[in-house]
Amino acid sequence: MPSNAGKSRFTVNLATYVSFVHHQKVLVISNEMSEEKMKLCLTTTVINNPEIQKIHGHKLKISEGELLELKFRPNSKEDVQVDSEGYIIRLDNENQEDFIERLKKYSSDFREVLEVTDWVSKELNNAIHFINITDHTNDELSKVIKNYYYKEQIEYVFYDTLKADTEHIGNSDEVKKTATILSNLAQNFNIFIGSTMQLTENSTLPLNLDVNDLSASRTVKEVLDTLCLIKQIHNDSLDKYEYSLNEVDTTFFDLEKFDDPNIRHYACVVDKNRAGAKPRVLFRLNLAYNSWQELRLLKTKGTTAVKQLTFVLFGIIIDLENRNGGSYV
Repeated sequence: MPSNAGKSRFTVNLATYVSFVHHQKVLVISNEMSEEKMKLCLTTTVINNPEIQKIHGHKLKISEGELLELKFRPNSKEDVQVDSEGYIIRLDNENQEDFIERLKKYSSDFREVLEVTDWVSKELNNAIHFINITDHTNDELSKVIKNYYYKEQIEYVFYDTLKADTEHIGNSDEVKKTATILSNLAQNFNIFIGSTMQLTENSTLPLNLDVNDLSASRTVKEVLDTLCLIKQIHNDSLDKYEYSLNEVDTTFFDLEKFDDPNIRHYACVVDKNRAGAKPRVLFRLNLAYNSWQELRLLKTKGTTAVKQLTFVLFGIIIDLENRNGGSYV
């Protein structure tokens, strides 16, 4: 994705789902987001993800901002003083410990959040491991992965973000070397390693993305098993796109516009996939809850008719060739 588009949040969303829903052991290595911010993002994801809610048993809708700022509404407004948005007000000269005790008393949402965070803390010891590394060499990165593989039996690794090692910062060709090392580790230890990379800031339309839009060396694609290029569709362009639930479909849906700036639409172009299909997928992100909803298959409006016309013309040309024994261009 481009810079500041949500690569780390997308990583946390995937890692959380793999760990809590599929019960796989996960390591998240970050040179971008701090461990504290990643854990806050993870907690937000766990609280709001419908599939994970079925596991911890609490159906809540609490934003990351509400968690960070301790903004909770009481069960009854008559019991406690609230602000214009209905959140319990922290009193003058009230320390945080006393405020938390009042939140426990008056807000059932806050009590449920505490139960979920306690559950997350227990599960984290056996589920997800976070490590933040900034200045490192390829050898050190490799050692970290090997250590967690042997010590914790890690099965999935997420690396945010794939860059050249410290000795070669700014040399985009070195990114391929790092990717090659990660690819070899994945094959030798039979584990999954997923990494984020940065796209250049340019005017390429979301569905026209290709490997040339990578900010790193384009040759890194040779090493990868799968490459997904993801870019936001801006609100003023939403009416140019539509999506369907199946690859061959006659029913298409418009992209819904929202006034909430936290709700965004992303196009995902599967540029490479050694496992098979290379679809173009539509995601809807709610940034406040780190909620990524896959809406299925994306296309620009009118492309189906163009494809059908192409097939018709191609059929006519083939028919003429067969009849006349000639060749048409």
